[in-house]
Amino acid sequence: MNIPDQPSFTFDRQQLTEARIQLHYAIQPLAAISNALADSSHKGLFWDDQLGFTTREITSIKSYRVALDPNILTLEFETDRDQVFSVFALSDHTLTEAFDWMKAIVNGLGGVANLITPISYPPNDFPDSDLARGATFQLLNLTSDLAEYYASADQILQDIVQHEPMASDVRIWPHHFDIATLISIPVAQNGQEKSLGVGLSPGDDSYNEPYWYVTPYPYPEDRSNLPILDGDGIWHTDHWVGAVLTASQFGEPKASINQVNAFLKSAIASCKQLLT
Repeated sequence: MNIPDQPSFTFDRQQLTEARIQLHYAIQPLAAISNALADSSHKGLFWDDQLGFTTREITSIKSYRVALDPNILTLEFETDRDQVFSVFALSDHTLTEAFDWMKAIVNGLGGVANLITPISYPPNDFPDSDLARGATFQLLNLTSDLAEYYASADQILQDIVQHEPMASDVRIWPHHFDIATLISIPVAQNGQEKSLGVGLSPGDDSYNEPYWYVTPYPYPEDRSNLPILDGDGIWHTDHWVGAVLTASQFGEPKASINQVNAFLKSAIASCKQLLT
């Protein structure tokens, strides 16, 4: 998978939304493959600049990864020697067909294919789409812009992890499709652990566009005098509390790295302050 060094970037919210929903459904087989493994807790995915969205390395008869190229909607099984040994183009196929293809391969690799079933999420907490009712994936209106957001976000988050000793590894979560790290705060509050979630969402019911967020947990009870944020960041206080920087504010992902870093540095410091 190739992302141009100098992409022709256009901010088309409708196109991004349509691409986001397709990709959100398209990564579900990757996340579900962990159900067929001895340890089924690792549903988080990774970003790879060459492959796109990937699983961790999985070991059965041989080691392999499964990847989704977001630019052409293609699933790939790849061995530990970076050799692709099976490809499935999602275009004009259903999610059920993608699961059937994956089950057949996993069965041949010594896994329990019947365990690979769609992950169940809480009601009304996953984007609705005809893809859930047998519609086929389509390349129409697909955009490489989302790949650029994830590639840039992975780079920024990996740097944060290097500088935050209590930060978790960077993961892409199949539930909300965000790429994020969790920074643990050592001191508990009334027996409750504290943490900061730092990540990029490709868009959801809160903001119908990609956005960066930094969320303190637990949320502060007093939300009347939240700290001023750098980089044009704002505070979100409806249903959840967090510092936010939307794509409408920062624009093209690669060109906005300085602004995003200024926002994140300010937001992380502010949220740590709110938790003291």
